[in-house]
Amino acid sequence: MGDDQGSWTGPGGLRVTAVRLSGAHRVWADRAGVHGRDAFLVTRDGAIVGYYATVEDLAGVLDLAELRAD
Repeated sequence: MGDDQGSWTGPGGLRVTAVRLSGAHRVWADRAGVHGRDAFLVTRDGAIVGYYATVEDLAGVLDLAELRAD
């Protein structure tokens, strides 16, 4: 992810955001079992759905074709 962090939206209030795992993001991601420097944060209508370490992990829980770049 590096400096190319971004966000994408999907149907039903879904949002995917590439985040650096520091501060509160690190705490929540660690609790979810996601470790590393960066992750994808998935929210729906502002509520956290989960953190995902890779695109492959993300594709396992949602249809990436439904996402559009913000």
